[in-house]
Amino acid sequence: MNASAKRPVWAENEIRLDPYALPQRVSYREGKASADFTLDKTGAVMKRKLRCGLPLSMALPNNAFLGVAARAYENGDGSSTVTLELLHADPALSVPLCVAETAEEAACDWHSWAKKTGLPMMLLDEAGNISVVKDADALIMRIPKARRRRFTSLKYRPKFLRRRMVGMVGPVERITAREIIART
Repeated sequence: MNASAKRPVWAENEIRLDPYALPQRVSYREGKASADFTLDKTGAVMKRKLRCGLPLSMALPNNAFLGVAARAYENGDGSSTVTLELLHADPALSVPLCVAETAEEAACDWHSWAKKTGLPMMLLDEAGNISVVKDADALIMRIPKARRRRFTSLKYRPKFLRRRMVGMVGPVERITAREIIART
């Protein structure tokens, strides 16, 4: 897949969103248009004013994004800038996550955002080609369920008698009555 290779407008600002302190907001301006994103664990909500002045609001779940993408740009003075974003097929809907001076600063956030959103880690080159670095299945660890423990007080009973007995459901009714016998 080929994404937009040109530098996004928000790459000029200093941005760093923490994936472990959600919900978070990020906003940027593009000429007369502005965009405001609110991120939470289920996805992002985009609020934008279009160039004509019309407000637009859109909810984007995590599965609407292709992945967490990292890009590197060369600056005019010889330094580089690394950006992280939730990559969408439409570049206007991509959510900026981090703008850093070096790749080491962005690497930890890159893995954390991919793990938090359940999306693959992607790398974008200068031509705009996307390559998957680590798939989402490799990021999420599954914790095995604990085995049943056997109680030591039941160790002398046969195994079939160690099972739990079915209990009573609901309140227990007590019947009381007086004995009515005629004695003369």
